[in-house]
Amino acid sequence: MGNRMTSKNTSRIFVATSQAISGSYPFQASSRKQNTMQKFKFGLLFFVAMVTLASGISVFAQQATLTKKQSLILEFRRLTGADRVNMNINLSTEDVRDSLSAIVEKDNELTETQKQELRKAVADAYAPIEKLAKDFFADRDQLNAITEKVVFQLYDTTFSEVELGEAIAYYKSLTGQKTAAFLPTLSAEVQKGFIAVVVPKLQALVQPVSEAATAKLKQKVADIKVKKSAN
Repeated sequence: MGNRMTSKNTSRIFVATSQAISGSYPFQASSRKQNTMQKFKFGLLFFVAMVTLASGISVFAQQATLTKKQSLILEFRRLTGADRVNMNINLSTEDVRDSLSAIVEKDNELTETQKQELRKAVADAYAPIEKLAKDFFADRDQLNAITEKVVFQLYDTTFSEVELGEAIAYYKSLTGQKTAAFLPTLSAEVQKGFIAVVVPKLQALVQPVSEAATAKLKQKVADIKVKKSAN
């Protein structure tokens, strides 16, 4: 097998590794998915935060016994720098709060005075829901374990043991090591190159129009001053 890989396998591994290193895992949380969680969205301000699960890999690494495939996955992730999982979790329970509030606000038989009194009941009903969600996301050990389980399942369903072995051999090679070092810098380098090309083009396009507009405005200011002096 050596360090040679088929183009098909190389393509699969390159894409998966690129996603892993950049943190763009297919399982990133989203409050927009149309599923049963839609009615229990998670994004109020208290949840909007970067959750960095950098130590999660130890959940599996510290197990007394690992299967051969789990060991291969661990090694593959370490070689590609994908042993750190960064996720933006932008979740909220505001749908629940809005649903409770609607019971009161949309009831036309209630007077404004009655609604005002019931708004406190809405707040009291929502408070324990808010606390449950806060406490859930405060448990980093639990989040690490959940994330790592998802990560391992992703690798397990994407790669066979043979493919993992080929990938590991590739990333142990000089070319593989160079690839692993290059992928995390790709987005920043593309952005830098794009700016270097676009900015001069935009300046060349805008500058003549800007200069003409500036001159025209200055002339208008001068004309108004002259007209004012004449009066």
